[in-house]
Amino acid sequence: MNAGRPSFSVGVLASGRVSSSPTSTPLRFTQMASHKVLRSVTRSLADSFTSLMNYRGDDYVMGHLLTAARASGASSLHVDLLRGEGTPAELMIGPVAGSVMDYCASFPSLVQRSGSDIAFVQAAELNLDYDLAVSRPYRLFPSVIESPYVCLVTIQDDRGRYYESRLTGWWFPEPRRPPVR
Repeated sequence: MNAGRPSFSVGVLASGRVSSSPTSTPLRFTQMASHKVLRSVTRSLADSFTSLMNYRGDDYVMGHLLTAARASGASSLHVDLLRGEGTPAELMIGPVAGSVMDYCASFPSLVQRSGSDIAFVQAAELNLDYDLAVSRPYRLFPSVIESPYVCLVTIQDDRGRYYESRLTGWWFPEPRRPPVR
C-alpha cells in the first residue's frame, strides 16, 4: 500500500505533546483556554454526581444522601466546589462527605481537562435538593420508596457570566441495612 514510504502514527500524549513515530522529538501545540466549555463542566459534574458511578460503602451516594435527608429532615445539600465545603452537617455523613471532598479536589483538574482554566472560575456550586414531601413506590420493587431530586451545578466566571446545568430525577436508597457513617 505505502510502498517506499515509512508509516508512522500521530497521537497526543498525556502531557499534551504530540507524538509522531518514528521521530523522537515530539511537537508541541497549545490550545487557548476557553470560557465556553464551563457549561460542559457543569453538565459533567451534575451527571457524574448523580450517576451510578458515585458509589460509596454499601450504596450509591445519592441513596446515602436520601437516607440522611429522610432521617434529619434536611433536604438540600449545598457544595462549594472551590472551598471544598458541603452543608448542612446532617447530610455530610461519611460516604457523602468522602464523595463531596473527592469532587471538590478534582474540580480544578476537570476544568483544565475540559479546555478551560481554573483562574476563570470565580464561584462553583453543586446543589442537590430532594422533595421529601413527595414519594412513590419504585415501579420494579414497590416496597422501595423513591423521592424526586433536582441537582443544579452553577459556575460563575471571571466576567460575571453564569453557566449552569439542572438535572431532575427520582432516587431510592438500596433496600437494606442502616446507613454507613
